[in-house]
Amino acid sequence: MSIAVLVDSSSGITPKLADEFHVRLVPIHLVWDKKEYTDWVDITPGEFYARLKTSETLPTTSGSVQGEFYSIFEELRSKVDGIVAITLAANTPSAGYRSAVMAQEMVEGIPIEVIDSQSVMTPLGLVATAAARAADAGAGLKEVAEAAKRVIPKTNLFVNPGSISYFLKGGRISESEVGSRGESYIITVKEGKLTASGDKYATQEEGRNHLRELVQERARKDTPLHAAVLHAAAREEAEEFKKWIASQYNCAELWIGEASPVLAIHLSPDSLGIGFYNE
Repeated sequence: MSIAVLVDSSSGITPKLADEFHVRLVPIHLVWDKKEYTDWVDITPGEFYARLKTSETLPTTSGSVQGEFYSIFEELRSKVDGIVAITLAANTPSAGYRSAVMAQEMVEGIPIEVIDSQSVMTPLGLVATAAARAADAGAGLKEVAEAAKRVIPKTNLFVNPGSISYFLKGGRISESEVGSRGESYIITVKEGKLTASGDKYATQEEGRNHLRELVQERARKDTPLHAAVLHAAAREEAEEFKKWIASQYNCAELWIGEASPVLAIHLSPDSLGIGFYNE
């Protein structure tokens, strides 16, 4: 029995990682100067940031990805025995979960399970990799879905953006949650919604230090750790962060994810974060 695992492109999972994990990426779209781009297909993170330096306008995400889900569901219908689709938290502004459910209702002849990850970014990716491991082991649709659902309540997310202004411009964080835009913040997720932790730091270095402190507070050493470092134009820092985590914890899973262009709309350059859970 073969079960396909799908996750959207805001998960931090790059196309290369998707191949390694046997996960299918569902690309979200962005709109820039009235032109629509497909995440990781028509525009890469490098191209995104290069254009951002000179552009007088900012891109926005394109709402529904129902068509993307439908196309992939139809493509896989005759190739696999079932599909598990992991989506962004249903109560985010993204229409990912609703789009997947609507696409599911349009496709006949194959069982499909749509799962609300109740999170964003790398925790979304970690839920997908858990499902993919179960699928690779030969589990059926129900078991693959359960493998994903068991991870959801365990996940943690902490992100130190290079600048909070991108979250504010995109409406993902409200002005009331922050003070000065020049200060450094930690972003987390509560009940499926992004929020500023409330702590603020005069410098990015202080913010990065607190990022490590949060991992030390929340990640346990008595059970294996599953972790994914996320970066936006901060690869070297991400590599160092990964090395530190590997030296401190018994990692059953540890990878570096990159903010796709759609995710980069809300993450400024020099952003660093981590999603993780203990078994």
